[in-house]
Amino acid sequence: MRRRAYIAGLILFALAAPALAQTGPALLLKPLLSEDENLESRGDVLVLGSTEAEGNDFDLNVFELEGRFRERRERLIPRIGWDLTWYAMNSDIPVLDQDLTDASVAIGLELGQYYDWRAGLTVGLGYGGNAPFGEGDAWYGKATLVLGKKLDRRTDVALVVDYDGNRSYAPDIPIPGIAYRHEFDPRLSYVVGVPLSSVTWRPDKPVTIEVTWQFVDRFDARVEYKLSPAWTVFGNFERREDAFTIDGLDDHDRLLFQQRRAELGVRWQPWEHTSFLLAGGYAFSSEFSVGYDQSDSEKLADVTDEPYFRLGFERRW
Repeated sequence: MRRRAYIAGLILFALAAPALAQTGPALLLKPLLSEDENLESRGDVLVLGSTEAEGNDFDLNVFELEGRFRERRERLIPRIGWDLTWYAMNSDIPVLDQDLTDASVAIGLELGQYYDWRAGLTVGLGYGGNAPFGEGDAWYGKATLVLGKKLDRRTDVALVVDYDGNRSYAPDIPIPGIAYRHEFDPRLSYVVGVPLSSVTWRPDKPVTIEVTWQFVDRFDARVEYKLSPAWTVFGNFERREDAFTIDGLDDHDRLLFQQRRAELGVRWQPWEHTSFLLAGGYAFSSEFSVGYDQSDSEKLADVTDEPYFRLGFERRW
C-alpha cells in the first residue's frame, strides 16, 4: 500500500487532466479512486451539428472513449489504458468529407527504485487517420519515462521524457521535461513544468477550480460547484489540437484541427461509481490546416462558430 501511495504521490501532474490521457503519463501516475476498483471507463459525444467551412456546408460530431484496467502484478499483467476519438464529418470540401479516427492503447510498468528515485515507463501504439486502420503511415508509437523523487511530505519532483508520434507539434521527437509539485494544504496544490502544469484550488468545500496545460495539445480550465452528493454544476473552457494522417496529402503532411470550447453543464451521480453529464456550449476558433505540425502548416478551412451539446458518462468497477 505504501509503495502504491508513493507512486501516486511521485508527481500528480496527471490528476487534473480531464480526458484523452489514458495512454500517456496518466496511465502510470493517475490512481484509481480506491484499492477495490479494477476498471474505469468514460465517454462522451459532442454534437456540433450544421456549420460552415469556408462557405461550404459542414457537419461535425465528436465521439470520445477512454479507460484503464488495473495491473495485476502477481499475474504479471501490466496496467492497460485505451483512448478513442472519432470525428464524424460531412462536407462539400472533399478532404473534410470523411471520418477521422485517433485510437491508441498502452501499458504502464513500474521499473523499480534507483537510489532515491523511482522509475516508471509507459509504451503504446496508436492510429490517427482516415480509413480506420487501413492507412499505413497513420500508425504511431507512444512512450513516457518518468523518474520521480519525493523531496518532503508535500513536495515531489520528476524528470520526464515523453514521446508521442501523433503530437500536433514536433511529432516523433522525444520531449524532455521536468515537473515540480507542491501541496500547500488540502485545498491548494500546483504542478509547474513540462509536459504538464496545473493548479487545483478548493476555496470552499463545494467549490473546485482546476486549470491544466498539457504540452502542447490541451488546455483546460474548470469550475465546479457541488450542489449535493448526487448533483454538481460546472463551467469549462478547453482548447484542443489533433492531427491525422490521411490519403491525398503530400508526404509527411497531416490534417491538423484546432478548436476552443466554452460550456456549462451538470453532472448527476445516481450511484457511487456511476455518473452522467449533460452540457451545452459554444465552439469557436475552429480551423483545419495541412502540414507537418502546427508550426509548419497552411490553413485549409475556417469553421464557423456554433453552439453544441455534449452527453457523457463515467463508470468504475
